Amino acid sequence: MGETTMAADDVRAAVLGEAGVLFTLLGRLFHGVPDRELIAGVADGGLFDEMPFATGADAEAAREKLATWTSQCASLFSDDDFHALSADYTRLFVGARRVLAPMWESVYFNKDRMVFQHQTFEVRAAYARYGLEVDALSHEPDDHLAYELLFIGRLCHMGAEAARRGDAAEADRVVADAVSFAVCHPMTWVPQWRELVERHARCDFYRGYAALVDAALRQLEDELGSACARVAAA
Repeated sequence: MGETTMAADDVRAAVLGEAGVLFTLLGRLFHGVPDRELIAGVADGGLFDEMPFATGADAEAAREKLATWTSQCASLFSDDDFHALSADYTRLFVGARRVLAPMWESVYFNKDRMVFQHQTFEVRAAYARYGLEVDALSHEPDDHLAYELLFIGRLCHMGAEAARRGDAAEADRVVADAVSFAVCHPMTWVPQWRELVERHARCDFYRGYAALVDAALRQLEDELGSACARVAAA
């Protein structure tokens, strides 16, 4: 019985660890202006050939878009590749007059497309419960997609650590928080954001990225959501 429990803990820790790796990578890829070194490592290292955690048809379709983008890059990620990606980022997520695909949750819930609304403060409170705050508190809203993904990644890693210790109750608590946060925050607006990215993007990188974020969030709820029921029943 003890060996069975340990094996189950190891499997759970592995799944949570993979989820943590994926959400952390997704958050880092979208944190601030494009990071040439990070993106070059992704392109040249073939990181989209096999992705942790994300499985199923939707994740595979996203991976294919990202693989198509990788194949269109030079054999080594070049200045031209980076400039094309940066230009698409600026056009989609910064904009000269209107942001085509806003990356802040609040914007999707008020007609004036304003940031720093109540959604911002709700996610700030969620971060604070784990002793976290964004790295530019007064400049970038807390409900930026990158921060929300990084937070989910952090909780998945914490859940994996608890599972490795054999602390199932703590793993459930942290994972339930991750799933609840995903359902109440990014999953309420990422589908709309993904549609905007797919409509306006000029390169497959951001189309694939948006599709992968959407697929990963849905898989998080489907695969790990049972922790919420266990915590509620405890």
